[in-house]
Amino acid sequence: MSRNRQYRKSLLVAVALFVILLLPTYAATNLNASSTFLMAPIGSGTTAADSSLNATELWQDIYDGTSEFNVGNYTKKISEDFFNRTWDISNMNASLNLLAAWAWANETLQNNTGGDLSFESITDYQILLAIKSGSDPAPRPALVITGMIDSDLTPGANEAGVSTAAVLEIARVLDSYSFACDVYYVLINGAHNDPDYDLGSREFVAWLDENEVETINVFSFNRLLFHRGDYPYGTKISLRVSDEMNIYQDSDWLPDLLIRISNIYGKGAFQKVIDLGLAEHSSAFEMWQTGRPAIHISQGYYPESRSGTDDDVWNYPDFSISKATEAVATVACAIAYVGTLGEGAPAAFYSTTTLHPTNTTSQNIIVSYESFVNATVSWSGNATINAVMKYTSSAETVYQRIEDDGLIIMKYLAHEFGDYMITLTNMGPNSTIVQLNLTILNDCDGDALSDMAELEIGTDVYMRDSDRDGLDDDFELAIGSDPTLVDSDQDGATDLDEYTWGSSLVNNDTDSDGIPDGVEAQLGTNPTLQDSDADGIGDYDEVYVHFTNPMDADSDSDGLEDGFEIGMGFNPLSPDSDGDTLSDLFEVLNQLNPLLRDTDGDGWSDAYEVEFCMSPTRADTDWDGIPDGIDWDPQEHWITMVAPISLLTIVLLLAIFSMMKLNLYKSKE
Repeated sequence: MSRNRQYRKSLLVAVALFVILLLPTYAATNLNASSTFLMAPIGSGTTAADSSLNATELWQDIYDGTSEFNVGNYTKKISEDFFNRTWDISNMNASLNLLAAWAWANETLQNNTGGDLSFESITDYQILLAIKSGSDPAPRPALVITGMIDSDLTPGANEAGVSTAAVLEIARVLDSYSFACDVYYVLINGAHNDPDYDLGSREFVAWLDENEVETINVFSFNRLLFHRGDYPYGTKISLRVSDEMNIYQDSDWLPDLLIRISNIYGKGAFQKVIDLGLAEHSSAFEMWQTGRPAIHISQGYYPESRSGTDDDVWNYPDFSISKATEAVATVACAIAYVGTLGEGAPAAFYSTTTLHPTNTTSQNIIVSYESFVNATVSWSGNATINAVMKYTSSAETVYQRIEDDGLIIMKYLAHEFGDYMITLTNMGPNSTIVQLNLTILNDCDGDALSDMAELEIGTDVYMRDSDRDGLDDDFELAIGSDPTLVDSDQDGATDLDEYTWGSSLVNNDTDSDGIPDGVEAQLGTNPTLQDSDADGIGDYDEVYVHFTNPMDADSDSDGLEDGFEIGMGFNPLSPDSDGDTLSDLFEVLNQLNPLLRDTDGDGWSDAYEVEFCMSPTRADTDWDGIPDGIDWDPQEHWITMVAPISLLTIVLLLAIFSMMKLNLYKSKE
């Protein structure tokens, strides 16, 4: 029996090894220069579990499809035929040349997109906007590409024209691709009316805010043409992002991607810089002011003296259309990558290289999600390959394998975001063809959820707060609420409000008092307390039974709490329950009955007896045996009345007797 078990175990191991060896060979066979794009077309019904985004082929196709001729021709056309494209801010009018440039830009856009896109004018600045709609349900967030179309009284080839050319060429290149998000193509007017700020871009940002348009990121093109090797960074394209963005996806993710793409397919012209002051006159700067992520893309040496002058022509000797084209192609690759990741698929990268003995080849990968980097290295023949993975920022080796059996499978859990480099070295005596396949998950919005996971649970790949309720998706999942619903428990109160109050986001009646949390919010009661005003009466009874104020312990302001009054049978809505003009508090303090107008039942109301100094608690105030109701003087005992009369009578009788005696004596004399 144990021998059969061992046999089955060996067979399973053999089958597993065969599959592992077969898959890289199959992938390599189908990934040559003429291979078919591995990812199924967007909208075909293929899910992230079925396929990966072949980023290698996507980027190669876009780079191959970007036309240096178009970039140069557009820049030439706008600067030669429509020079002095001025915008008059005093009356918000365009010059004739600027009007003509608008018409040409719109016609070019329509031609480039087969009539799918046209510019429309928005805001008082007549900003040109065209929207390539995504496949996700509206409202969709947008990737935004901006350029300037107005100029000073100059040809403005580098000052603005090349940025217009960049926007038009990207629209053409991306026309055949479909994305989950929207893509906004924007040409700004009014960019040159203030020496310090781009007023047109400021107006555009205000329009975005007013229309509640969420932006994934903004690619802000500026001067791109200056190119001289003897100037500092004269051959570079600089990338600037706000130093206040503290989430990788808002700050360094796309710049890292741009640099990597440029290094592979271009001339490696991109670099990150920190001198943000040079970006103050741009749409990127205006985006930063409202907390929106944006990338300022401009020539490395900036500013230079020719732009914005009469020498600012497309063919100035120090200007390079090729450099501008690299910027256009690289940005188009990044947009296509991010736009396609909205389908939730992992990204795959492939390379095939002939490695001679001691030679090396490397592949960089940008990690935006804390997950495994999966790499498969395969080769044929007698060769030993050393595979090393390093985290570029620290140059730390995080993974290393040396094998001579034709296969290395690397699986590294990347905790840090950013650039990783995998370097392969042929340590054997023979040349070999090495195939490297890399696969990673991405997190486009930086909410610590992979794009694939977000697709599965129905959250937005591009927005950290899918339901826009003020709580990030990962936080909602952690506390158990629904990141796709503003009100997870459907109690009428938003998740953010409930989190702020401390009530349950998933229980519609947190305090179990019979009133939904949302209704309590409308009433002003505390959804976490059954008795909000602590008066001894539950909120439900106060609202629906007694109609008292659940937020005021003494609804009638008579000095007695509602709970006490209800318990004693008093009216909590009236300060004088028996209507005798004496407040309930007064009657309680003076041992009267707030429910009886005549506490002692003597026929006089409590108020009357109090006013006339009679006892409202004793039917015979003067204790004379005569009830107050029939006593001729209820405040005086009858004896106190009889005694003085009797004494007076005796005195009078004595006086009369004395007079009679006196008269008798006088008569005898």
